Amino acid sequence: MSTELSNTKQSIYKKIELGATDSGVFSEVSLTNDGLSCKALNSAEPAFYWVRVLDNDVWISLETEDRWLSGSIEEDLVNTGDKIDELIEEEVIDLGDDGAKVSIEHFRSPEKIYVFRSKLSTQIDDPAVTDRALIWLKGYELVFRELGDMDESDED
Repeated sequence: MSTELSNTKQSIYKKIELGATDSGVFSEVSLTNDGLSCKALNSAEPAFYWVRVLDNDVWISLETEDRWLSGSIEEDLVNTGDKIDELIEEEVIDLGDDGAKVSIEHFRSPEKIYVFRSKLSTQIDDPAVTDRALIWLKGYELVFRELGDMDESDED
């Protein structure tokens, strides 16, 4: 990886890290070798929102090792009939990304991590990339917080 690309990624991560921390909706925000990790607040089981730059693409994801938590999210979507891509699209548009085109991948990785993720329709050389990534990160958090057992603070 070129030094210029590495510096660009670090700059993007740092700006998003500040916005994610200031939002107050994550229990922990940290920059790792893999990207920017934001631990879900009040989740029944450990779950993390991620911002990753892979090549020139920016990805936003929710990841958990807990099959039960992933299943509870899926179950809510089945029971309500909601489409996850439509829910995310509504939130990111409400948060200010009018050009949002949402596609959600959902899979279990070879490391047995359950992943919901989207590739932003912008690349790292776009001047608005940090703003868009932060909007998407917040949009993911808003949507997934309401699904399954992502927020157990509402339970009796």
